[in-house]
Amino acid sequence: MLLAGCGGPEPERNATRSVVITGNDNELIVPVPRGAGQNSTEAGGAAVALEPDGLGLGATRRATFGMPRAAVTDMLAKALGSPIEEGDDQECGTGALSFASFRGGLGLYFDAGKFVGWDLDGRDGGRFATATGLGIGTTRKQLDAAAPVTLEDSTLGIEFSMGGLSGLLSSRDPDGEITNLWAGATCIAR
Repeated sequence: MLLAGCGGPEPERNATRSVVITGNDNELIVPVPRGAGQNSTEAGGAAVALEPDGLGLGATRRATFGMPRAAVTDMLAKALGSPIEEGDDQECGTGALSFASFRGGLGLYFDAGKFVGWDLDGRDGGRFATATGLGIGTTRKQLDAAAPVTLEDSTLGIEFSMGGLSGLLSSRDPDGEITNLWAGATCIAR
């Protein structure tokens, strides 16, 4: 309390774009990745990060492909609230898959009781992202800067793949945006 009146650096005006770290007479401004802070629930639940082999939950927990459905659904429910829809889809190209859909456009897929994939669409602003900030609304230019990307025209539109992540772009132009993302086994009909 006594040091509070001593002056010190002004708080960063746009705290959603950077974090200011001070100490030892130095100041470091660290950009917050696109999508960071958007993954957590309003009630303060753990953040959910999209990963090529599952989902990250907070700083240390992961829901990886192959984990039991009940464990994965429970972890996500604690972070995001109960699924808004659950069921089975018999029309998947890889065979019948079970699913659980959560608010924010995040869908989980299960085969024989095991977590096998996830998908994300733009519902509710597509508020989830990878740890590096790739998510719904990321431009092709940003995507190309992150890692090598393969594009192909399909019956779904302009598909891209990047490591274990795949998705759709609104256009091939540098300002074309990601509209959908997925990883693992999903029920995306081509």
